[in-house]
Amino acid sequence: MAWYLRSIGDRDTHRGKLLHPDGTVTATCGIRFRPRELLHGETALRGEPPDPDQICPACLRSAGAR
Repeated sequence: MAWYLRSIGDRDTHRGKLLHPDGTVTATCGIRFRPRELLHGETALRGEPPDPDQICPACLRSAGAR
């Protein structure tokens, strides 16, 4: 599963399972959203989010606490 940025706010980076045809992601915490576009048109982060304060607490639990 990849990490997707919903907004630039704290605790709004989510671990997503599927990228739907309409461009939305369903996160492990249950929300569905259209991720923000990153560099070069990508939507998924490469690797883990760099700042733990960016991560949704429910998605972090589902990924296993670091």
